[in-house]
Amino acid sequence: MSLHPNGPNRGQVAALRWFPGHPSSVGDVRRFVANRLQYCAEPDAAILVASELASNALQHTESGNWTTGFLVMLEHTAEGALITVHDAGSASHVPYIAAPPLDTERGRGLHLVDRLTESWGSQGGPAERMTWGVVRCH
Repeated sequence: MSLHPNGPNRGQVAALRWFPGHPSSVGDVRRFVANRLQYCAEPDAAILVASELASNALQHTESGNWTTGFLVMLEHTAEGALITVHDAGSASHVPYIAAPPLDTERGRGLHLVDRLTESWGSQGGPAERMTWGVVRCH
């Protein structure tokens, strides 16, 4: 996990879109990323990272409400693509890599994010949170 690259070397915003807090939005996020990151040599990693971050926003924050929703921002950086999900935050959930039982279908999303990104992280609190990952595209 790392700090969000908010410094002067931050990339150019490539695209920004709000999604309603509904499970069908995860598929919309995947299509949004696929359409905007066509320059990526291997877009599947970026699509999967965005999908996992969006799923976590829906499951673990108030962004799971239709009217609250969440925002996805894509940026071009020297390392590749920075994918950030801005959600409504949670007073009881902070993103972390869990160790779920092998027979469980859930709980492996941040394992995937950790493996597929150059770096990832999260910051925020009960009213808002942003979680991001940098995926190599060159």
